[in-house]
Amino acid sequence: MSDDTRKLLKVFGVAVTDAEAEAERLASTAVHLSASPSKEEIAKLLKDASDLCHELSTRWLEITQRVFAIQSRLQQKLAEAWARLQTAK
Repeated sequence: MSDDTRKLLKVFGVAVTDAEAEAERLASTAVHLSASPSKEEIAKLLKDASDLCHELSTRWLEITQRVFAIQSRLQQKLAEAWARLQTAK
């Protein structure tokens, strides 16, 4: 595993654990909203939740792109090896 991949996975792992804690905090905030929450309270809760989802989606996409790149490189190498075998016959 390359150092870049390790770093990416570490950032992703921290983002997920932070998101988990933040999601619990936001859910608790939602549960404890007053019977008539202000527009500002609702807007802040929605913005914080949206920001959290955006951050997590960004980190997930980075990991997904890395996995696809690894798979693509492998498939390319296998195709090249297969082509060499076919021309050697």
